[in-house]
Amino acid sequence: MARGEDEKHWLLQRQLQEQPEGSLPEAFLRSVNKAYRIFDDNYLRIKLILRRKIYQLVESNARLQALLQERENQLDQDRIHLKKLVDNFNRAEIIAHLGSFTWYSGTASAEYSENLFQLIGLQKTERSVPAMLRKFDNPLAIIAAIRRANLLNNVVIIENLKLRNEARYFDIEAHVIFNAHAGIDRISGIIKENTRWVHVNNRAEDQKKFYESILNNIPVDIAIFNYEHKYMYLNPVAVRDQDVRDFLLGRDDFDYCRVRNLETSKAEARRATFLKARESKQAIDFEDVGSQADGSPKYTLRRFVPVLDPSGEFAFMLGYGVDVTLIKIQELSLEASLHEKELLLGEIHHSVKNNLTLIVALLEINSAHEKSELVKKYFGEIRNRISALALIYDKLYRSEVFNLINLNEYIASLVLYLQQSILPGRRDVAELEIDQIYVDNKTAVPLALLVNELVSNAFLHAFPASDCVRLRVSLKHEGDHVVRLVVSDTGAGLPQDLDIAKGRSFGFKLIGLFARQLKGKLHVENSNGLTVDVEFQNMQFEVRN
Repeated sequence: MARGEDEKHWLLQRQLQEQPEGSLPEAFLRSVNKAYRIFDDNYLRIKLILRRKIYQLVESNARLQALLQERENQLDQDRIHLKKLVDNFNRAEIIAHLGSFTWYSGTASAEYSENLFQLIGLQKTERSVPAMLRKFDNPLAIIAAIRRANLLNNVVIIENLKLRNEARYFDIEAHVIFNAHAGIDRISGIIKENTRWVHVNNRAEDQKKFYESILNNIPVDIAIFNYEHKYMYLNPVAVRDQDVRDFLLGRDDFDYCRVRNLETSKAEARRATFLKARESKQAIDFEDVGSQADGSPKYTLRRFVPVLDPSGEFAFMLGYGVDVTLIKIQELSLEASLHEKELLLGEIHHSVKNNLTLIVALLEINSAHEKSELVKKYFGEIRNRISALALIYDKLYRSEVFNLINLNEYIASLVLYLQQSILPGRRDVAELEIDQIYVDNKTAVPLALLVNELVSNAFLHAFPASDCVRLRVSLKHEGDHVVRLVVSDTGAGLPQDLDIAKGRSFGFKLIGLFARQLKGKLHVENSNGLTVDVEFQNMQFEVRN
């Protein structure tokens, strides 16, 4: 209620109270007073309600102002954050060498990011779609790719677009957005420069062609296998038929055998060798025997080489083979020829031994009819020397290697023969210490004759004087190319005025001759018997256990 109406109300009430008593009916006054009391109560109640509403409106206005201020602050922060995002996006475009665009079909207008202008050389005034398309060598390829888009496949990817008049390349990836009538509404996408990758790929492709040309033309069959022994690569030398090479990629030898209806023994052998090389991580060589076009055997020397990654784990298996048919044929021919020559050489040794034995027999026959003891002695010495030679050829004939003599076996046989020939009936007179030394016949002949002279002299001159004399023969290797021969007896020795190196007898001359022929140093010790020590410093020999 307005303030004026309030004053009128109280003024009317005062006027009624000022009326003289009895001038108004009592019932009227009671009704008027009751009406005024009701009016006053309602007036106060309405006033309180209005005051409460005003307070609520004031509080609501205050909260609304605070909320508006909070929203305004949030919008300021969002604007700052959005600006940072835009700046970061622009920097990311610069770093990634890309730009973004949106083409609108209805208005034929376009929007480009800031970096796109610099990336492809657009001017700020060139904001139309044709202006951008003209920057590339083949704009029709872009239009054709967009026209192929549909509702099910609305992604357009175009790679390696060349910038006009520049050796720069770009990829385009765009999304075509259709309207409700299946027409193009707009196209949004990015343009990314990939010039570096194009050059890298071109170099890689050139290197690939270069290495493939080497692998395809090298006269060695080459194959590369994965972990499961399946073919990853085959060069034309390995398999000449292109269709077969294509078939084998991703397959193994067992697949090939099944298709050609071949037995799988060779495939199984290769698989076992492959697994052994893969697990051991070591190269393995093996020989493969096949057939040539004319049916003749083909020999291939193959090798599996595991290739490991930087962590030392198996990456792939390199297999290659070299055709060694000609070498194998020559090797087999040489083996046959060598075997034939070994047989001939054995026959020659046997023949020489028989001839020498015949000569020894003739000497024995002549010696038996000779009355002169001196002549018999000479016959015996000659017979022993020839027998020493015959024994060499007998050992060569019986040896597995026709050009090597085992001096341990030979000297033992020679000493036994001389003992039986010169000292019949005597036993256990010689002590032998002979290493397992092997020499060729060029060394064995003079060494055998030297040992024959030394042992014969001991048996002839030292042993007849006493039954207690013993002979010791030692042949030891003492380092590279050094061999020492020691022949000693416990007899009376030589006369003090006799030097074996300067002796005039034929036997002494032979000892010195054979020692010099073998480049040996001769040393004689004539005390407590006779000891002859010969050191050979340049002898070619083998020592076996």
